[in-house]
Amino acid sequence: MDLFNRNNKKHTLKHKTVSFEPGVPVNLQSAMAQSVGIARDHMEDAASSFILQQGYCDQTSRVGLFVVADGMGGHLNGELASSLAIENLNAYLLPKLQEQFAAPPTSEQIELLLAEAFELAQQAVLEKVTGGGSTLTAALVIDKTLHFAHVGDSRLYLVDYDGSFEVLSRDHSLVQRLVDLGQISESDAETHPQRNVLYRALGQTDGFKVDQGSQLLTSPRCLMLCSDGLWGVLEEKKIISVICSDKSLADRANHLCDLANQAGGPDNISVVLVEIS
Repeated sequence: MDLFNRNNKKHTLKHKTVSFEPGVPVNLQSAMAQSVGIARDHMEDAASSFILQQGYCDQTSRVGLFVVADGMGGHLNGELASSLAIENLNAYLLPKLQEQFAAPPTSEQIELLLAEAFELAQQAVLEKVTGGGSTLTAALVIDKTLHFAHVGDSRLYLVDYDGSFEVLSRDHSLVQRLVDLGQISESDAETHPQRNVLYRALGQTDGFKVDQGSQLLTSPRCLMLCSDGLWGVLEEKKIISVICSDKSLADRANHLCDLANQAGGPDNISVVLVEIS
């Protein structure tokens, strides 16, 4: 499935591209960092990162599954919703991804797997978390192809090491809809009193729909999945500068959490970085 065209943010610069060699599997590395923040006293975010090795006949591929969820609905409800979302998604997808296939799965097969996993997460939240909900953003890397699925306002960034980047996810928030309709500006959205109101998330029955997309990776990149406790606090140019720094991947993830806390830490912070090389 092609990358969905939903006015995603894209920032590009002219640069010399280092391309992947045909037939050579990519390498995946990941790092995850979380913080409860300064203003909160409990954690409602959840995140996970798995890197597997899959064989298809005589071909071996790296497979990575990376997920961030941001729970809503109060202390226990938010924490339970986000953890249930990730647990159910992983419990369904990981065994499927470790099955032996005669050939790599098609984009249509992956799209179906992600849709089924999100539906299981949705049903778990509806059945077990009365009044609670969660965002859910998942990135699945199979060799040189990135597949993703998303609901809510956690984000997925695809970053080139020259500083150019794309926001592949779409915020399912009231303020983003108002921006799209031209009723408010992006700067107004940053301080809008309803900036945290979502019109689509796990736990909501009306209009539940999962956005999906895929993209062929032709050169080394870094993925970032994060909750709004990061992207809603730090300027994007600061986030990207940290991702493109020469620190270790773990240090970059921890540094992003530290910067969000230094900026006030108004919310829980979760970040997963994935280096694809």
